[in-house]
Amino acid sequence: MNSVSISVVVGTHNRASLLPQALDSLADQTLDPARYEILVVDNHSTDATPSIVEQFRRRHPSLQITALYEPTVGLAYARNTGWRHARGGYVAFMDDDAKADQQWLARALTCFENVSPVPLVAGGPILPYYSVSKPSWFKDSYELRSWGSTPRFLKQGESFSGSNMIFRKQVLNDFGGFDIRLGMQGNRISVGEETSLFQKIVESARGLDSLALYYHPEMVVYHAIGRYKLCASYHVRRSFAVGRAWYVLHGPMGFRDQVRCLRMTLTALRQLSIAAVKAFREFPDYRNWVVECVGLVAIEFGRFVEGIRGCARALGKSQAGPKTT
Repeated sequence: MNSVSISVVVGTHNRASLLPQALDSLADQTLDPARYEILVVDNHSTDATPSIVEQFRRRHPSLQITALYEPTVGLAYARNTGWRHARGGYVAFMDDDAKADQQWLARALTCFENVSPVPLVAGGPILPYYSVSKPSWFKDSYELRSWGSTPRFLKQGESFSGSNMIFRKQVLNDFGGFDIRLGMQGNRISVGEETSLFQKIVESARGLDSLALYYHPEMVVYHAIGRYKLCASYHVRRSFAVGRAWYVLHGPMGFRDQVRCLRMTLTALRQLSIAAVKAFREFPDYRNWVVECVGLVAIEFGRFVEGIRGCARALGKSQAGPKTT
């Protein structure tokens, strides 16, 4: 008889230096080890990741640990491989550069077993911790992911971030998991692989959309903030990725509609750029201005660039015409 209630999927790519603390935090859970398993998905790593996982397995013989391999680089691919091998009725996801609070899994199961109506997905806050000294200009809010201090079902338009989300496995089966068009691909910044999944889940519960996703403020995961994330340029690149993901998920399909969307994006780009220039003097440090104002411009620019690509694809299809036999 399968006693596993919850499966934890950790996708990892060349993070051998960070992976041990993520796995150690899962080993330290207060939940009975018989009730959970850990699935480590090696996403085509070329470093010491396999030996790190094997060392962890030897140190914790009482834990249920499975090492998987996904050759196609991409976080969405790794996560999909993980949940498809999961034995638990619930599947939790955590990043390889994060660490979980000791009661993370116990509180997640409490949400699914005691909250009524039963949530489709549960999640909690992601709090930053710094592996290097934090510069004085950098705000915790740039990396904080939280919906407040009160347990509740999320409202329409709210969802969870990828390093702290727990699904009923049946939901993943029903909707096919994560969008492989998006998500981190090695060192290439990309986001949004979970966004389309959350949209499908909420749409399926139409009329009950506020009851699909349950947030608990004590289901905490801590996310490592390395030196590269403490640069304003990183946040601009991530904002660009957010804009690109928006267009992939929401952009129109027809050529005329795409052109119309491009015009609207250009208008927004101009307005946001003007607003950013006007706001420059309000910031004591230019890096905060870059993150908070230029970042908004970068989101719109990401939409614009992806829109250009969409127009080119649509135009190419229209010029190719129908196939003849």
